[in-house]
Amino acid sequence: MLHARLRGRQVRTWPLAALFLAGALALASGSALGARPDDLATADAHARSGRHAEAAALYESLAKRTFRGWDARVALLAAREYLAAGQLEDAERMLGRVDAVRGDDAVLLARVQAELALAQGRPEAAIEALGRLPEPWPAPLASELLRLRAQAEFAAGRTLDGLHTTEARVQLLGTAEEREAAWASLVEALLAKPGLTVPPDATPSDRAWFELAQVLGDADGDSAALARRAADWRERHPNHPGGEFLPEADAATASAMAALPTGPADSIVLLLPLSGRLQTAGRAVRDGFLAAALADLPERRPKIELLDTAELGAAAAYARALELGAGAVAGPLMKEDVAALLSLKSLPVPTLALNSIAVDSPPAFLFQFALDPEQEARAAARRIARDGRVRGIALFPTGAWGERLHAAFTDEARAAGLELTSVQFYDPSARDFSGPLRSALGRFGGAGDRGPKGAPVKRDGAAEALAGPQFAFLAASAASTRALVPQLRYQMAYELPVYATADALEPGARAVPDLDGMTFPEMPWILFGGIGAQELWDVLQAERSAAVRGRLRLYAFGFDAYGLLRSLNSAARGIPVTGLSGRLAIGPDGRIQREIEWARVEGGQPQPASAILLPALPGEP
Repeated sequence: MLHARLRGRQVRTWPLAALFLAGALALASGSALGARPDDLATADAHARSGRHAEAAALYESLAKRTFRGWDARVALLAAREYLAAGQLEDAERMLGRVDAVRGDDAVLLARVQAELALAQGRPEAAIEALGRLPEPWPAPLASELLRLRAQAEFAAGRTLDGLHTTEARVQLLGTAEEREAAWASLVEALLAKPGLTVPPDATPSDRAWFELAQVLGDADGDSAALARRAADWRERHPNHPGGEFLPEADAATASAMAALPTGPADSIVLLLPLSGRLQTAGRAVRDGFLAAALADLPERRPKIELLDTAELGAAAAYARALELGAGAVAGPLMKEDVAALLSLKSLPVPTLALNSIAVDSPPAFLFQFALDPEQEARAAARRIARDGRVRGIALFPTGAWGERLHAAFTDEARAAGLELTSVQFYDPSARDFSGPLRSALGRFGGAGDRGPKGAPVKRDGAAEALAGPQFAFLAASAASTRALVPQLRYQMAYELPVYATADALEPGARAVPDLDGMTFPEMPWILFGGIGAQELWDVLQAERSAAVRGRLRLYAFGFDAYGLLRSLNSAARGIPVTGLSGRLAIGPDGRIQREIEWARVEGGQPQPASAILLPALPGEP
């Protein structure tokens, strides 16, 4: 995402500098805090590993002092962790225990108060909390405090103030990528306010941003009109940073886009395996697609025909779709069926394939949409790097699926500057993974070994954390993950952060406490309990069949396929579509790119994980 969204119980956890600060405060003076240093260290470790609820409860117990009332500093840490765990009432209760604070504690207090106010839908209170901090703000935190203030100002309807705060924040950012992300958050905030007009006191630069939002917001599928508006904007605002958000296409792409119909198709044919061994998956995608159509306005709803690729074959089904007068086609679902389409002489109507294969020169009307674990593996490598991890291990299953994820993850890890100290393949049909785990961990494995007399071998976890791997990436099915993670932790003398793809946890499954702390990508629809299609969510949750609940991602996939086809013109020009499976945009090669949410397992269930990541392991620099 371009920015974290506070939906319901989701809250952004703390920036790296703030977490280091909080950890230092907690550990600096154990005797002054009236609590045992080892207890504080345990609470800090829980916070670093993402076990926020446990950290909060321990901090709260340590903040209670028998004779002198509450320790304000530790109570503040408890409030921070309750907020990170989504327990807003507990966070507010602990803030009530914090009285006078000074210096660094005052910064953290204002931050927690502002985050809590935003999570509760009280943006003005968030602005007020930040306003109590004297400026200039501490340099290490100024960027994040400005980001938070801008978010509150946009939420409060103070659009021009939010714009100016974003501009001030951009001046502090050190890289082009960070500045582009900040500008992107501004554009997204402006686009979230339809009908926005230029304020009378806007500067020329301000006016450019507001007019940019008008250009992008009016993109209704008329490619010629969009091109004219974009050219006019660029002529009036040369060298403005907002120009990066107006889509530009090369000549070939522009020609193909110009050939697209000017509006959504009034007839769609859906090609899916509705019989045979893949019928359950095909029917889940079908039902999600039809649910999206039913949620559309009746006057916009197209005619939809269904064809069974298992019965007809993909090429014959596509030919039949054209005979039926399809204005657009969604499907087929299988890679081999997408390959069969490419054997045809041409694809004369917009075609959204529901899988992807490598194509050197894709047909102009072919768009490929897939729940691609390779994209997720690459995203996991980038996430690990943003978390500040440097070296680690990776495990992949034998077979074609594991080989593809191995290629994707190791390639992206190399680009992100990660050091893979060991890469191992394992047999996914096995139950005992000690062999590949011991090979991957080397001397850092075997923590559960027994000595000659059966006594546990003594290990120095803190020392091993300094030299050992800082992360483990697992490419695994849900069943394999349930065995791999506990066995990995049994081998370790310290807690090792685990990352995975979405396949590692089956949505709708029972709680799996053994996976606590694991970080993985998840669809917003699943992570936030039905947001975007609540009626479909409620129907599927009421369904008693475990098979239905286990295919939630396929329902969301079908739902998004409909949304993409209905917004094809704008999406093809770089204007993202907010879907159940993520934020979707069409790349220059016609592939759909998904901007995903991140989840961390807590209490056996996935919870939102922040975009600002946790600090280093104990003992790391």
